[in-house]
Amino acid sequence: MPARKIPASDLGMPQFKWTDTGRSVEAFALTSHTRAREALDFALAIVEPGFNVFVLGEDRSGRMTSTLEFLQRAVEKRPPPNDWVYLDNFRRPHRPKPYRLPAGVGRRFRDRMAALLPELRDALTRAFTSESYQTLIRGESEKIRGEATRRLEALRGEAQRRGLDLVQTEQGAMVVAATAADAQAMSAEERERLAAVAKDLGDRLAEINRWVMGRQMEFMEWHRGLSRQVADQAVSGLLDGLIGEFQSYGGLARWLTEMRVDILENLPRFHPQPPEMQAALFAEAERRYAVNLLVDHADDAHPTVVLEANPTYENLFGRIDYRQVQGALQTDFTLIQAGSLHRANGGILVLRAEAVAANPVVWFFLKGALRDRVIQVEELHRAGGVPIAGAPRPKPIPLDVKVVMIGHPRWYYTFFSLDPDFQTHFRVKADIDADLEANAENLGRYAAMIRRMATNHDRPPLADAAITRLLGVAARWAGERDKLTARFELIEDLVSEASLLARLSGAKTTGLEAINAAIDNRRRRNARVEDRVQEAIAKGLVIIDVKGQAIGQINALTVREVGDHTFGAPSRVTARASVGRRGVINIERDVALGGPIQQKGAMVIQGWMAGRFARHCPLSFNVSVTFEQSYGGVEGDSASLAELIAILSDLAGAPIRQDLAITGSVNQVGQAQAVGGVRHKIEGFFRACVEAGPLAGTQGVVVPSSTERYLVLRDEIAAAVAAGKFHVYCVDTVEAALELFTGLPAGAPDAKGDYPPKSIYGRVMAQIETFDRLLKVRLVDEQ
Repeated sequence: MPARKIPASDLGMPQFKWTDTGRSVEAFALTSHTRAREALDFALAIVEPGFNVFVLGEDRSGRMTSTLEFLQRAVEKRPPPNDWVYLDNFRRPHRPKPYRLPAGVGRRFRDRMAALLPELRDALTRAFTSESYQTLIRGESEKIRGEATRRLEALRGEAQRRGLDLVQTEQGAMVVAATAADAQAMSAEERERLAAVAKDLGDRLAEINRWVMGRQMEFMEWHRGLSRQVADQAVSGLLDGLIGEFQSYGGLARWLTEMRVDILENLPRFHPQPPEMQAALFAEAERRYAVNLLVDHADDAHPTVVLEANPTYENLFGRIDYRQVQGALQTDFTLIQAGSLHRANGGILVLRAEAVAANPVVWFFLKGALRDRVIQVEELHRAGGVPIAGAPRPKPIPLDVKVVMIGHPRWYYTFFSLDPDFQTHFRVKADIDADLEANAENLGRYAAMIRRMATNHDRPPLADAAITRLLGVAARWAGERDKLTARFELIEDLVSEASLLARLSGAKTTGLEAINAAIDNRRRRNARVEDRVQEAIAKGLVIIDVKGQAIGQINALTVREVGDHTFGAPSRVTARASVGRRGVINIERDVALGGPIQQKGAMVIQGWMAGRFARHCPLSFNVSVTFEQSYGGVEGDSASLAELIAILSDLAGAPIRQDLAITGSVNQVGQAQAVGGVRHKIEGFFRACVEAGPLAGTQGVVVPSSTERYLVLRDEIAAAVAAGKFHVYCVDTVEAALELFTGLPAGAPDAKGDYPPKSIYGRVMAQIETFDRLLKVRLVDEQ
């Protein structure tokens, strides 16, 4: 089939006909998101562990915002998750206990406890300062003192009758002589008698002291028992009501009972003390009996969708804070802080894949948490440091969470999927397509999304013509005439820019002019490198001919990517043939500038040449082929069709049109194959032709027929084609392209395998046979 011209109607941006749905449409309503939506629905419905989700989507495809919106809607009809509180473990204070409570109960319990502690303090203060309590204490204390005084007085009287006395010193009561003069006037026998009496009285005094100490111990035990009884009576009314209120919630009644026992065992905290000491003791009691409301869902009507933008260990798993007291660090269970896993427990945790991949330690611990189904707060930053006395090691909290990781496909295929544990914990892949069919249903939904892009941010409303234009842009960015890009955030960027232009111009709506202006402005901002490349061609620094003919020289087309801008530009390919046996010599390969695919393309050309011309005669030629003025690497086989035509031209001595450029790969049977970036390549050559002077009306680009549906070109090119000033041809075979470039028939073999002498293939065959004879003559001469 000969080359065929593509009409202008099949080249410009499509003018889709669409019907507004009249309602707001979310991204997951588009067919590009159907596969991902079904995967998410399945993952959210299954309760078994391990069915977490990885959402794959191209950049700017709404993979994050749309997924968050979808997840928020998915959990709206579910009940809210549980609250979690940490309470003191009275038996093991360094191991505080977590308690699971229904949503809202945690806050209510914390508030009730916060109100209870001052009430307990006041009740105990009143009980311990009451007249009845003080009277009992004084009475029992005076009884012991009175009995001790009576016994001491009796012993003093006896001592005095026996010539001695009992006096009080700093060390207590002691037996002494009545006077120093009497002691000196005594005889030795008398002093010995008094010494014996003093020893007897001293023993009886020691017995009295022992009796007093025993009674004091009994008093202290009685005092403690009385205090416990009084305190129990004082707090029972308060605690019994609280126990009754929370007895059905996660062991709170048992903890409150343990709290009562702990209060009764530590009553000195509530005894009347000097103000400074009492304040410190009560502050300690407040911390001891406080409620650490770790996770509060009182205000949530459904499970939470938590996005952790910075998944460090502390942000995910929580941390323990410290307070500085007199230059020292102190902490307790009240300073345990929740992480994202705690807040998302019972709901959904959303993570960015690239953020997790950047922190392998977090990925290791996240896998452990999903495996063991618990959240353990650990202080990784203190590993190897000096231990903090009393630092808590909280007991872990059971984990019930659905993790949704969102990222570009490269993270799924190059990082996570290489981890054998990944498939264990993330068994569901939600894959967002890069584009969607431009059918009536999708067009209506897409148009509704575009209209919402304006109304959501208080922008001027979009005119219908503007929406039609944006749908065409979506097809251009999808790279296919009957599809739309799923990267609709790029469309929203264009809407934002066009809305600003419309507002600055005073327009009440954003029309077609504003959209076109925004497209032109964006291209100008991003096209600095493209402009320099085209400038180099226009000035002759890069030699490209767009007129005339040349042998062994053809315009190939290349694509370059510079950040967020992709553009095409022509590149001259030349071929030079000579006598030899090496066949096709790829200069890029020999100097290590050609990538493996480019080298494959050259070898495919060699295979085609052998199959076409070496059935009856060896390939007796050398032909070097290269990209002229190419000083960087060359990769891809999209120029192999151009290289083959240049080779055939030089072998046949047939001039090639320079007003045409070509892109496409070729296989070993001579079929033209699709390549990427075709629209950029066409636009690059068109610009080179325009900047070289007025269009001659013969210039154009040749592409494989299989790429026709991917040609969504800028308006000025479609207009030039419509006016007959520029042409786009499609071909299926090497022969069709060759005939277009040379104006000569390619040639078909007869029954003997010979080609017509004036055909391209006939001239090539004749040249190969000539080279072969020369080689044979040379071989004979050498022999």
